[in-house]
Amino acid sequence: MTRKASRWEGQALAALQERWDRPHIHLYTSIDSTNSRATELADEGAPPGTLVVADEQTAGRGLAARRWHSAKGAGLYLSLIVKPSHMENAPLISLLAGLGAAVAIERLISNLRVGIKWPNDLIVQDRKVGGVLSEASWAGGKPNYVVIGVGINVLQQPSDFPAALRDTAISLATAVEQQVSRLKLADLVIREVEERCANPPDVLDRESLKLFDDHDWLRDRRCAVERSEVPRVHGTVAGVAPDGALLFRPDRGALMRVTDGRVLADDLTLPNY
Repeated sequence: MTRKASRWEGQALAALQERWDRPHIHLYTSIDSTNSRATELADEGAPPGTLVVADEQTAGRGLAARRWHSAKGAGLYLSLIVKPSHMENAPLISLLAGLGAAVAIERLISNLRVGIKWPNDLIVQDRKVGGVLSEASWAGGKPNYVVIGVGINVLQQPSDFPAALRDTAISLATAVEQQVSRLKLADLVIREVEERCANPPDVLDRESLKLFDDHDWLRDRRCAVERSEVPRVHGTVAGVAPDGALLFRPDRGALMRVTDGRVLADDLTLPNY
């Protein structure tokens, strides 16, 4: 059941509008998916910068429609509408958004290192702490809008996760053993993600590529690449190309460019929940 809210994290809607410098903010106590609602709003003509923020998602989703567990009051669940004037390389948006979210977390918690597992997972202490889901709409070959969803585990205790996720998921509060402000995290995530994605580049520049390389959780890791209708391939990740493709060196054969599919680390399989 969708339930609207007039406050989030103790802040009234008007205060959040001023804090985040935008009039179009939609708050929900509970919603099926912030991305689904943001898509509806974008289809109705919502302007760029529109935000959907929820205290709970009952049908949150990740890559390939996999379920994203969104415990009430424990995580940051938001979706942002951007309307780029051009978008020659749509898949790059997920990487840019993930990079923005990782930088935001590290700016809030200076002693925490956040990795990015290509293409859209955020990793802390070799466990999944969050993820990004970007969904684009096109009109006449041009971008109509992009909805960028960000989900981050902030306050969950290990017992709050479903049993199947307790060995592979973590929250920020658990990682640093202290309380973490969802409000301050939202401040940083909104700024960092919007700055990188409002008008995304076609390729990563040298500075952004170096920043991603510094956060690349898969680099030099033994992995398997799994794609539909293609046998699983084992090898080692060599990094990310400027256009966002994963560079993968199979055990047999030449260096591959991977632009879709799922990457499973040989020593730790992280579910895309």
